[in-house]
Amino acid sequence: MLVLAGIVILALLLILILKSPMLPGNVMALVPLVVALVFGLGFEHTMLMMHEGISDILVVAALFMFATIFFGVMSDVGLFDPIIRFLMKRVGNNVFGVVGVTALIALVGHVDGQGITTLIITVPPMLIIFDKLNIPRTLMALVFSTVVPTMNMIPWGGPTVRAAGVISEDVMVLYKALLPIQIVGLVLSFAILYIASKAEEKKGNFIKADNLEVHERKLSAEELALKRPKLFWINALVTVVIVIALFLGVPSYITFIIGCGVILPLNFRTVKEQNARIKAHAGNILLSIYTIIGAGALLGIMEGSGMFAAIAEAFVSIIPASMGGFIDIIIGLLITPLGFLLSADALIYGIMPVMVNIGEAFGIPTNAIAGMFVAGHCYSAGLCLTNPTIYLGLGLMGLEYKQAFKANAKWIILIGSITVLLASFLIH
Repeated sequence: MLVLAGIVILALLLILILKSPMLPGNVMALVPLVVALVFGLGFEHTMLMMHEGISDILVVAALFMFATIFFGVMSDVGLFDPIIRFLMKRVGNNVFGVVGVTALIALVGHVDGQGITTLIITVPPMLIIFDKLNIPRTLMALVFSTVVPTMNMIPWGGPTVRAAGVISEDVMVLYKALLPIQIVGLVLSFAILYIASKAEEKKGNFIKADNLEVHERKLSAEELALKRPKLFWINALVTVVIVIALFLGVPSYITFIIGCGVILPLNFRTVKEQNARIKAHAGNILLSIYTIIGAGALLGIMEGSGMFAAIAEAFVSIIPASMGGFIDIIIGLLITPLGFLLSADALIYGIMPVMVNIGEAFGIPTNAIAGMFVAGHCYSAGLCLTNPTIYLGLGLMGLEYKQAFKANAKWIILIGSITVLLASFLIH
């Protein structure tokens, strides 16, 4: 029953989010609720699971709200203006120049393995450049579906640590086996970004950096009044301190609560002015938090009821024993597409242990199975329906899930499949 209920939920999610006019937040809250009740999970139990899921997700919602206000105000007062002008002189007159710089910033920013930190550091300043040069935001989403997932194979990244734990292997031993896959993944990631960037250039919508002044609109009197050039270095110092605090491990939402508490009165002396800045950014914040909370309801029901674990077990059980010798390749090619629907825990803690046991019976090294799951999951996580961080990132980029999926799913499946097959053949 749990398997059928879970499959119905995931199928309806994919169809309704990609094809219907319903808001993703509504889909993710209502679909699992209705299905859970129809399949007899009980009203009180379903409400409790939704409550726990939403409670767990509120930290992400708080982070998004305060981070958006912080960087929105910093943009309003002109903190990023000199940085943008500096970068635009060096990105070159092509799309890949901008996308490549974004990818490098994200690559360096993800050294700590924290996806939320990488998003916060990379998206707000670079998004301004994307918009000024008329580059579609889906290309920024592609950076976070290729380069960042490849970096997430590092030893302290979530997937590698999980996989090492499942097979009782030292995480550094597993990572050394994954290192060639990671290097190839980075090369493929930049190649994909280059191809996608060239395809965008051919559309003719790109505004070259040296012609930007011709196309750039003039700021209104209200926008000019928000600039605080005399406070540039103070604002820059506060922002640097905030970023350092993130890398030092201070909870990110607390960091930005403090940051907002400092920069709002610093730049706008009256309560009326501070309220006006918050209201100016409230529209995007509200819609994204709506989606994030919906994702919390979804995760609460599917994890609390055991649907994820049940789907994983059922999936493995349908593979014929006669195909066991090819089990690594079969599963490997399905890991990335499955990862669009299943969480990291469902894939690595649910499916992977069974696959390790089956693989051992056919002489497939456990490290090879683990490496495949790490590689496959890393890429699919960039568009996983059940990953709340995705909605945080899409909210920062101002994108809907279906926009990012339609533009980038093919690239994710391509690079995920290649790296999974490499892991199958290279890791022993």
